[in-house]
Amino acid sequence: MRLPVDDRVRQFIRQQVADGIHNVAEVQRHTEVYVRRQLFEGQQLPSKFNRRFYPHRRDYENIIYRARVAAMKSLVDQENLRLKVDEWKSADPNVCIIFRPYVDPESTADFVCLTDADGNVEVHCGGQPGLLFVHQTHWQRRLLRRYGSICLLDATYKTTRYALPLFFLCVRTNVHYIVVATFVTQNEDSSSIAEALRIIRSWNPEWTATSFMVDFCEAEINALNSVFTGFVHLLCRVRTVTQPQHTRANSQQHCFIPRNRRHPPPPPPISLQVETSR
Repeated sequence: MRLPVDDRVRQFIRQQVADGIHNVAEVQRHTEVYVRRQLFEGQQLPSKFNRRFYPHRRDYENIIYRARVAAMKSLVDQENLRLKVDEWKSADPNVCIIFRPYVDPESTADFVCLTDADGNVEVHCGGQPGLLFVHQTHWQRRLLRRYGSICLLDATYKTTRYALPLFFLCVRTNVHYIVVATFVTQNEDSSSIAEALRIIRSWNPEWTATSFMVDFCEAEINALNSVFTGFVHLLCRVRTVTQPQHTRANSQQHCFIPRNRRHPPPPPPISLQVETSR
């Protein structure tokens, strides 16, 4: 028999979602502790099969989803992001954020939100550049000024439900590699990446980069060439090794490392012959 989830348990799950906990396993672990230590402290615990106090995984997913939807201020994600940006700026006046809404490349009309019969939302914002989101906090700017001589620029894919590249600008500190700026562009081309880098550079006028470690990506290399001058490209060794042989051969043309900074070629192998006595 399927029992409804207890209202106290349901409210506790909603509170965890409001606190930023969205992982089902984590919410379930905290809820079981809540049932054991607060609802039935000093009493006999109900059976683990009692879904009233021990909901099924699908029950957790449904409650978490409804709580997250109820907390949204709009069905359009970028509208929620715009409101979230306003919230971040009011909470921290020192944070630097640039947000420009998504643009349908085939539309020339003004900003319009359309919803079809299936509930799919399309946002048309013709006549403007594409989507751009750049974020950097005060402590990230401090680390970039201190350790920004050698930087790592990397993009991640398929980490969100949108087919948008998420770029990380990282530096190596005295502890570990730290992300010092993030940005999202609508198109992964050199002009879009260069625009985001120029914004980050305008926020950090004292930033002097001498070397950049990047993937074998023409868009990233061309964007760095247009924004920075007199620096060195360092291709990521892990990415280069995992690429096909012909790509690795072509990548040597884009590794702009002066000859005096290149490592000398390794010595030829020495052949050793060992005679075994019979």
